[in-house]
Amino acid sequence: MNPCSTPKKHSLSLAKHLALLSLSVLAPCAHGQFWIRESTVLPETLTGGGSSGREGTTTFTTSVYGGLEYNDNVTLASNGEGGLAARTGVTAGMHYPVSANNELSFDVSLERLTYLTGVSGSVDYNNILPGTETTFTVFIGSVRIRSFLKASLTEDPTSSPVINNTARFGRFNGQLGTQVDWDLNKVILQGTAAIGRQFATQSANEQIDFWNYALGLRAVFPVSTAMSFGISTTYSVTQYDLDIQNNSTTRSAGVFGTFNLTKNISAQAATGLQWTDYDTNGSINDNTDRAGLYGSIGLSHQIQRRLGYTVTVRHDIDDGYGTNFYEITDIAFSPRFKMVNKWELVGTVGWQWIDESGPTGESAERFNLSVEARRPLGRKTDLSVGAAHYEKFSDQIGKDYVQNRIYFSVRYTF
Repeated sequence: MNPCSTPKKHSLSLAKHLALLSLSVLAPCAHGQFWIRESTVLPETLTGGGSSGREGTTTFTTSVYGGLEYNDNVTLASNGEGGLAARTGVTAGMHYPVSANNELSFDVSLERLTYLTGVSGSVDYNNILPGTETTFTVFIGSVRIRSFLKASLTEDPTSSPVINNTARFGRFNGQLGTQVDWDLNKVILQGTAAIGRQFATQSANEQIDFWNYALGLRAVFPVSTAMSFGISTTYSVTQYDLDIQNNSTTRSAGVFGTFNLTKNISAQAATGLQWTDYDTNGSINDNTDRAGLYGSIGLSHQIQRRLGYTVTVRHDIDDGYGTNFYEITDIAFSPRFKMVNKWELVGTVGWQWIDESGPTGESAERFNLSVEARRPLGRKTDLSVGAAHYEKFSDQIGKDYVQNRIYFSVRYTF
């Protein structure tokens, strides 16, 4: 939802284009560069000034869901354990326009996965899903000031391609910051300042606990309602609690653009240079710095009313575990098809190439395939049935694995 309404049509169109850009660039790896470049587009990319235009109208959204899942390799091992799990979740949101120039928003998505059989010991995943945040927005003429508090928690080890041989790899990420958008008609300036915190949910992984401090600046030029481009620069410092991982300083500079090629085809692209310098205070024996390109391309095509697809290609780096970082290149193809009797079929085919830094880092590839069928069961209830497959190929012994999941879930929206 976009709380900013302005009479300048190009600003509204630009906000929509940039929302697509941020999704295509960042969605393939939710944790990739969370503290660096993503800080310049959180929490809601970019809009111009104006007012919320919804004074006195408070909206609430709430839904609950539950289902069962079978995972044949919970521990991501060459011969891992499988088990049957129950999944439950709740999502809730509140959007309160305090006045024509102020708005308060609250969105939260919580989920719990509990293994009922098959896994040695009790394994529970507690997740705070992406999109959970509280924001307060102030509109002053052509300036929008948006303060945000954002949180996420994932304990599924599959979320990181470099984690193996464990049933749980939990990371909490929180971010507090302010984003200022200034609409100058021919250019929109955006500045972001944020403080981030990451910590592990298991004491055995405390080496990844850190604080992060990030600054970002972007300039966006709306060429037309169908095209915009911009430049960005960021500065970020990461400081770990323990002297195991190496602290780092990152700078980046790049360009990005969005394009509506036709009525049914849109594209987004971003590229630039990133420099990350690591100190040598940690004990992981990795003295590798990183200077190089990052980039992403996203294409969305609605072929006809019932059939469409999205393609994304991305090259980036992410924080390491036992190493300074790992470089990742991934390609994903996601078709969607509306079938008969209100069924909708969506899927993803993806491939990742991973290279860790340092003398002990691995080189690996990971393939994933998923498919989900969805159908409304009534005005407020819908059903999802799906399956997912992961397969990792590593150059190190004991880090290959295959994982398969099947599941169903029923959601009720109040």
